[in-house]
Amino acid sequence: MPQSYGRLMNNQIGFWQVLFQSVSQMGPGLSAVSGLTAAASFAAGAMPLGILLALIASLFGANTLIQFSKKISSAGGYYTFVAQGSGARTGVFTGWIYLLYQGVNAPAMILFFGFLMQSILNMGFRMHLPSWSWWPFAMVAALFVWYISVKGIRPSLQYSMTLGLIEFVVFVILGLVLIAKAGPHNSLIPFSPGASPTGWSGIGLAMVFGLFSFAGYGAAAPLGEEAKNAKTTIARAVFIAVLVVGLYYVFIGYASTVGWGIHKMGSYASLPLPLMTMAQHTLGSLWFWLIAVLVINGTLACITAIHNAQVRVLYALGRDQIVVPHRMAETHAVYRSPHQAIRFQSIISMTIVTVVGFWLGSFAGFVFLGELMTLSTLIVHIMANLSLTRYYRKIGQFRWLVHGVFPGIATLLYLLPIYFTLFPVPPFPDNIPPYLLIGWLIAGVLLLWGIFRKHPDRIRNAGLITADTDHERDAG
Repeated sequence: MPQSYGRLMNNQIGFWQVLFQSVSQMGPGLSAVSGLTAAASFAAGAMPLGILLALIASLFGANTLIQFSKKISSAGGYYTFVAQGSGARTGVFTGWIYLLYQGVNAPAMILFFGFLMQSILNMGFRMHLPSWSWWPFAMVAALFVWYISVKGIRPSLQYSMTLGLIEFVVFVILGLVLIAKAGPHNSLIPFSPGASPTGWSGIGLAMVFGLFSFAGYGAAAPLGEEAKNAKTTIARAVFIAVLVVGLYYVFIGYASTVGWGIHKMGSYASLPLPLMTMAQHTLGSLWFWLIAVLVINGTLACITAIHNAQVRVLYALGRDQIVVPHRMAETHAVYRSPHQAIRFQSIISMTIVTVVGFWLGSFAGFVFLGELMTLSTLIVHIMANLSLTRYYRKIGQFRWLVHGVFPGIATLLYLLPIYFTLFPVPPFPDNIPPYLLIGWLIAGVLLLWGIFRKHPDRIRNAGLITADTDHERDAG
């Protein structure tokens, strides 16, 4: 087992920082103006139903992370969980898929930031910026996240906490105003499949972007080596984050639908930022700018949370000398942050943003990468669900409900949106992400086979280093 790796700083962050690592990646304000808009483009008036189903699936899925976190604390997150539950090879394969998931997640959000800045300036000042003007804003966001993540986990999470609380309150007030103004138009129709013009197909695709909004709760897992009392802190933070933010999403989704008009939602996603348009018309320009500032900051906090999670998995894989170079396990001499992984991921993100953004445009590129990210994270979660059962059987503490039934239900619910991304075949370019995922999976199998042939010891030891083994090394 490799021993020459840098160390992350233990006991750096407490419950509230871990909670907002999950909350920030779920991006309450960001998702209200991006993920819910994308969901509405498929399910129209039934968008709240798609979000509600995504919440139910996420609650069952969060159980898997909670149960693993009670026993294992590791920067590897799902990679380590699956390795200890289903074996090192499966764990490495999961880590490979996780690299795709978070690797395109940050670029998706950076693309949206560029689109957001361009749209806000056009709407707020009635400007007509050139079509390429999203790009410099996107690069500024990428460089900001690079800088703040090198400074260590605590400053970036403190930033996320402060702005996240304000953002949450402001959007709840906006939702209450929209529901009040809807008056007699409030009903349960948005929770009926009949409100979707394409029935369950549209709802299934709306679930994809609902799960895209929820996916951030797993961002707490890679903080296992830096959190105080990680085995209880992460479990509590994940459950509260999913439940509170999930109910908030359903609430904002419903408020947006009745505020716009249940049977007019076909036009909702045709505008750049429909929820902000409603805020401007309903509450005036002051609220428009207040929400604009909060969404801008919330998007930066979300990108930072995604980046923090991804670079720690790169760090863990580098520490185990799997898939990525061993130098990814180096930590900064002062801040103890995984600075080599941060540099690598930042360059990759800026490259993907530039290529996809100029190919499809900033918002269409965001949706494209969002679909690819969601599909890959669903595969990671399914593998974790299966591994949870095996892990608790292996340690002799298996309980049918939380270690068997709940992960089984989560897997079935995750398969639903996967099915609807394949059947019926979506139009171009939304039909491409499943094939990119398949290509990534094939590349992972070949890579795993090559590593096993040349370095079988590395595969056998994959995912074995955790916070507990680090403490044992210190004691020795």
